[in-house]
Amino acid sequence: MTVEGTKVCPECSETIQGQALVCHYCGFDYRAASRQQVAKSTNGMAVASMVLGIVWIYWIGSILALIFGYLARKQIDASDGTQQGRGMAIAGIVLGWVGVGTLVITIVWVTIISLMSDSL
Repeated sequence: MTVEGTKVCPECSETIQGQALVCHYCGFDYRAASRQQVAKSTNGMAVASMVLGIVWIYWIGSILALIFGYLARKQIDASDGTQQGRGMAIAGIVLGWVGVGTLVITIVWVTIISLMSDSL
């Protein structure tokens, strides 16, 4: 219960004067808290990049994971903190490169096997 003309600090729960701009117990700044907080949203391309990197879809998913991952990282960096998901974008990029590397190894392996079988 608060007395008229007082308020409770949201940080330390101490009762302070109602007109106070800063809590003298913990230093909570009501001026900073009154500024509108911008809600962070997760970048959709970052999510798509990670999902496509996991799924691969016959390696087309890996290429799309790379494209979406690099675009998402660029958008997140340009958003001034309003978007999140940089870790997902990086995960999609890494998984995309793993998929592309696997594709290259598979193509080389199949080519070597087919050349060896032709020479026999």
